Amino acid sequence: MKFITNIPADRFNAFAAKHQKNHFLQSYEWGVFKSKSPDWSFDTVGLEDENGQLVAGALVLLRQLPLIKRPFIYIPRGYLIDFSQKQLVETFTKSMKQYAQQKKAIFIKIDPDIKYIDRTVDGEKIQGGLDNQQLVQHLIDLGYHHLGFTQDFDSSIQPRYTFRLDLTPSTKDLLKGCQSKTRYNIKVAQKKGIEIIEGTREDLKTFESIMRVTGERDGFLTRPLTYFEDMYDTLAPSGMCKLYLAKLNTEQALTSIKQELNLTEKSIQNLQVQLDNEELTEKKRIKLQNKLEPELNKQKNLIQQQEELKKLYDQHPEGITMSGIITTYFGNKSWYLYGASDNVYREFMPNYDIQWVAFTEAKEAGYEIYDFFGISGKTDESDPLYGLYRFKKGFGGEFTEFIGEFDYVISPLGYWIWTKLLPEFKKFKKKLRNKKH
Repeated sequence: MKFITNIPADRFNAFAAKHQKNHFLQSYEWGVFKSKSPDWSFDTVGLEDENGQLVAGALVLLRQLPLIKRPFIYIPRGYLIDFSQKQLVETFTKSMKQYAQQKKAIFIKIDPDIKYIDRTVDGEKIQGGLDNQQLVQHLIDLGYHHLGFTQDFDSSIQPRYTFRLDLTPSTKDLLKGCQSKTRYNIKVAQKKGIEIIEGTREDLKTFESIMRVTGERDGFLTRPLTYFEDMYDTLAPSGMCKLYLAKLNTEQALTSIKQELNLTEKSIQNLQVQLDNEELTEKKRIKLQNKLEPELNKQKNLIQQQEELKKLYDQHPEGITMSGIITTYFGNKSWYLYGASDNVYREFMPNYDIQWVAFTEAKEAGYEIYDFFGISGKTDESDPLYGLYRFKKGFGGEFTEFIGEFDYVISPLGYWIWTKLLPEFKKFKKKLRNKKH
């Protein structure tokens, strides 16, 4: 076995894309994109057998740690290796240790694209299902420090939980596999005049502005426009990235509202005619009144929506962008990476239709898996991210839990300073600042 570095893009991607554990985070292009930041550099490494064939590989991201002035190595979504071959994993680990020592790295972090256990869509463990605890133990035996089975969305670099949708069934069966409420919401969006288009690089400005609205609404920090532009410039030329936008066709939406209002008014008139019948029994009258009340409320809401849409149409006769997503592609998989939605007309359900279009188009392009890229491991309604879980669950994917993060420590002192001493020092400084105020 021979350990090699600086593997050319074509050779590395040819190996990575066909590998069972292929991931866009383990593509050459992702390394190029990350290295556009002054904080990161990258390398492509691998292990050759006696015939010169790659049997293992990794996109290596290196980041200089502040204060310590030494790097750590991050292998996003773990090594491209058959983890069931224990000797191969051990050999590659030894090679990576030597590589890290040459780079003066403090530690190596991996978070393999490996499912931990089988779970139901509600997050419950399936008895008798897959259990990769032995693989976790093998990595620990090799010297990797497991950071635990965390559940919070932000407690690891990459999410430990996601929904993965099998795209191999027919489009008809994919729709059938969605929950009834999700199917209904997809149809609502299509009926209300939502159009899904593929955006251009110029449209990233609109996406980023909507992303800021999303961040303010949901309480998270967002990426700057340059981040999305750099990603698009790096990934899109090779077909690894798309921007989808959900646009409200204001003219169509106004027409749809008018038609719905017309039908509602006819229903009200019909009910009122029936109520005018003096021969009605009291029971029948109450039943008709119970039908009339929601129709009157619906009429009131539709009139208000019509007035708002008329103003919106006058301001934006060409339509208005309501939401957007960025998707990525590599190997046989596709991912929903970033999403943004405005606060206007969210009841028109653009976020449902945009996902439907994204993964059905991925299916048509030959991809076999659509990864919704991240949910919380807590599936009860009290969790702040329950809404995100419920939304993604509605499309019928498989609840997937990964085995988590592992650190392979190269410098015990440096690792202790970074993980224990510096965090405590930061807490101390924060307390001092608070006392001064």
